[in-house]
Amino acid sequence: MINQDKIQKIIKPALCGLCLVLTGCSAASLAQESTFESAYENGEEEMPVNIYTSTASVVIEAVDEEECLIAMYMIDRNEGRNLKYDGATVVQDKYGSAMTAAQLKAGDIADITYNSELERMGSITLSGEAWSYEGVAKYNLGAGSGSATIGSESYSISDRVLVFSAGRPITVDQVIRQDVLSFKGKGHEIISITVDKGHGYLDLKNEDALLGGWIEIGQTVISQIAPDMLFTVPEGDYTVRLTGEGIDETREVTIERNKETLLDLGDIEIPEPDSGIVKFEITPGTAAVYVDDEKIDTTYPVRLPLGLHQVTAKASGYDTLSEYFQVEKETTTVKMELEGASTVSENSVTVKENEEGRITIEAPAGVDVYQDNLYKGIAPVTYTKTPGEHTITLRKTGYITRSYGIQIADDKQDVTYSFPDLDPENGTSTFPNTVSGNTVSGNTVSGNTVSGNTSK
Repeated sequence: MINQDKIQKIIKPALCGLCLVLTGCSAASLAQESTFESAYENGEEEMPVNIYTSTASVVIEAVDEEECLIAMYMIDRNEGRNLKYDGATVVQDKYGSAMTAAQLKAGDIADITYNSELERMGSITLSGEAWSYEGVAKYNLGAGSGSATIGSESYSISDRVLVFSAGRPITVDQVIRQDVLSFKGKGHEIISITVDKGHGYLDLKNEDALLGGWIEIGQTVISQIAPDMLFTVPEGDYTVRLTGEGIDETREVTIERNKETLLDLGDIEIPEPDSGIVKFEITPGTAAVYVDDEKIDTTYPVRLPLGLHQVTAKASGYDTLSEYFQVEKETTTVKMELEGASTVSENSVTVKENEEGRITIEAPAGVDVYQDNLYKGIAPVTYTKTPGEHTITLRKTGYITRSYGIQIADDKQDVTYSFPDLDPENGTSTFPNTVSGNTVSGNTVSGNTVSGNTSK
């Protein structure tokens, strides 16, 4: 008869091999398999050797279920790693309950054990020391100051903070004040940020009849309508109200994250006008402008009765200029350039320079530049600086539109911004080969067109 020990030597390795074949990603690690085989071949009942002797605190960046691979950022080492997992890998929440790798989300803070040589994990557990705030709309990211606020609480935030939108890494300056966020951290430090509710864009087509009128996008955006506007809007469903001279229309639109929705207004019936649209292009941009002795805001087009009007422009350090213009049924453009005021001293003439600071958007070259929904020109472009928080949007055909939040100081200094190149619309990379810090990946974007009350 065959010895029982010999039977065990044959059956146990066979069962281990069968498990490997049947379970794929759920199989035990190759190192463990080798240890088990060695023990049975020697007829010894040995305990498996723990090969996962390295530990780290990490931020999850992406999970590739097909390749059984997790991309992560090692906080203490300031480096990215891609590590494999399998059925023997223990995955737990912060309370010790079992999870699957698919339940891990970008931005989660976890503690892991791993084998560096095999690039394989033994366990991954959501950190019990980490805190999280979800669905936060009231925050201030500090604009590179090293501190941030969530509600009324202050936290430290480094330039290495990881930020994610739709499971993809972005940079912190791509978060704008309209986004709703989740924060995760330890102690008083923010370690990761996830965009729960992001933003998309609404573009108007055939809007000439409404220039100088108003657009209301739900309760989120209320603005006068100017030429070539691109509205940055939180993702969601909205009723858009459009009002103007004899016009009061509504449309239904859906704004999707990082996508443009085109609202075609060509079907609006235009009443016979008794007024016209006037656009003012005044240099310097800080000039006070008066039409028929009433001060107007030239940021947006103005609707005026048909006929003759007088415009006057005044600015400190410049000569006042007045002229007449005729308002027609078609859009009228009034251009005025003030001359610097001169002081004469003997044989020399000194001209007072414009002391207002200016913003230059230098890169990427060739993109359309918008500030707070208003078109500013094609980069590189320079325009008058206004203090405060602003949203800069960059747009180019064939590329993904991007927005950035900037903070402008209340001073007279010129400032120049250079932003990263836009990603092509067909950029489809979903799992980085290497992950470190704030890697920016493209999202595929396809625009929507809305005409009447139908979304296409």
